[in-house]
Amino acid sequence: MKTLSGIAISRGFVSGPVIIVSDEVGSVQLERSVAPEKVLEEIARFHSARRATRRQLEDLIEDLRLRVDASSLDIFKNHLVMVDDPTLIREVESYISNEFLSAETSLKRVCAKFRDAFEKMDDPYLRERIRDIEDVERRLMKQLVGDETPPVVFEKPSIIIADELTPSDTVSIPREMILGFAMNKGSSTSHVSLLARSLDIPAVVGLGDIVSQVKPGDIVLLDGTHGCVTVNPDEETIEGFERLSRRERELKEILADDESRTGSMKDGTIIHISANVQPGVPLECLKTFGAHGIGLYRSEFLWLSREDEPSEELQFEYYSAAAKAVAAMGNGARVTFRVLDLGGDKLQRGAVMNEANPFLGNRSIRYLLSHRDVFKRQLRAILRASAFGPSAIMYPMVSTLQELREANFELRAIKSELRTEGISFDENIPVGVMIEVPAAAICARQFAREADFLSIGTNDLIQYTMAVDRGNASVAGLYQPTHPAVISLMQQTISAANEEGISVCVCGETASDPILGVLWVGMGVNELSMSASFIPILKKTLRELSLSDARELAAAVNNMGGEKTAAAIYSYCRDYILKKVPQLEEIQSFFTSV
Repeated sequence: MKTLSGIAISRGFVSGPVIIVSDEVGSVQLERSVAPEKVLEEIARFHSARRATRRQLEDLIEDLRLRVDASSLDIFKNHLVMVDDPTLIREVESYISNEFLSAETSLKRVCAKFRDAFEKMDDPYLRERIRDIEDVERRLMKQLVGDETPPVVFEKPSIIIADELTPSDTVSIPREMILGFAMNKGSSTSHVSLLARSLDIPAVVGLGDIVSQVKPGDIVLLDGTHGCVTVNPDEETIEGFERLSRRERELKEILADDESRTGSMKDGTIIHISANVQPGVPLECLKTFGAHGIGLYRSEFLWLSREDEPSEELQFEYYSAAAKAVAAMGNGARVTFRVLDLGGDKLQRGAVMNEANPFLGNRSIRYLLSHRDVFKRQLRAILRASAFGPSAIMYPMVSTLQELREANFELRAIKSELRTEGISFDENIPVGVMIEVPAAAICARQFAREADFLSIGTNDLIQYTMAVDRGNASVAGLYQPTHPAVISLMQQTISAANEEGISVCVCGETASDPILGVLWVGMGVNELSMSASFIPILKKTLRELSLSDARELAAAVNNMGGEKTAAAIYSYCRDYILKKVPQLEEIQSFFTSV
């Protein structure tokens, strides 16, 4: 018996026999040349492979329409775009024409250049796009070499073991034959992770070298909740695993209780619980998790995956899909579109950093106000989408009233433009300000008088208040959500919104922590927005507490002033809540890993 630890990417407990899947393509002779008189024939062979690959992808997309969500289909739609990518085509043709290389060799060289470019990117989400390149390369190569290697034959449901799977590998295996995935490589941001969660397949990646640790027919226990895989377990381990599996099912039933989906506290107080999403995240699952809407739509992800600005039409396509999704939720749900939030640690693909301190540079609303053509195109797309479902606009990184007023000036101009063109939109679309820098929190009263709502982005607010790069492990201990200074700025912001009669939301990562979520509610927040998978836990916690409980906790924290450390304040909050919600600790151990 041996146990390997990795990264949990899709929850669940499964056991069964293993089957090993190899991702090798048929033998390809490297650096094969062609005679000059065969160049046109070789180019034609490349285009024939492209056409066959396109038909294959189109058939796959059609087959998947009823099996996976729309965002998972987008993976393969993007593969179609890659097959027809002008740069790919031009460079492959150039290698064939100018260096007299075969189509296979030329394709390998071009794809290697693409991979190298992605590997140099700092953003892990973008680095994962290497697997898309490899997926398309493999499909094209199979057509070129005439690879007719038969697929793996599944005789019974099994746990799939692989070095790493492409999206195509994942969906090509019959769903009824997949118990789970366990892979040497991979991350929680990969397309395969998204597909595994979309298809509800337990999965663990980053296991190092599980392929060499198993052989076909071995029995494996896969814990996709905690990220563990046990090979050939003994009876005692099997019994313990089955107990965990049963307990997870029981806790799921508790979290899925209809009453817990109402978003109400013990005394009937309603707290709106929304989801943070980005383009590509499954929208169909939001209602399943109990989301009241989308509290933060991270529009910048449309920019991060490409070198050029997404067109107004592409933006409109994504934004309108989100608006339609919240319209289907009913009960006052809406989508809050955060306008482009580039800069700092979020750079567009191919962008060159030319600022000494990008976190304090021309980012977010500052960038948009200095690139007004980009801002106008995005506002047009958002306003057009607002005709399809309740929507709101939110400006990030605002630090002065002048920025808010200038942004609203552009918004009014675009509204006038759309009226002239006869294009429908929500005339009364709410406009809010993200409070992310101390200056905005200190001046929250002035912002609250001119905005329709405030939303606190605790990720940046903590970072700028504490002068701590949240991605720097050497100072991670100073990133403290419950530092007295942070709490003071939060309270100033919340009080300003409450006194001006507008809503206030927390959309940073602290909202997904039920301990902090309850504290923010006690301080006066009326909406929390987080990754959708955390919503059931927070709702369960709130259902066990009354608003007076939360206010009592907030008052106690406020009375501590600056006398307590951040750790002491958090510990006090946790102890207070666990006394009233004793199940919370166990629930968190099962459902906060992914």
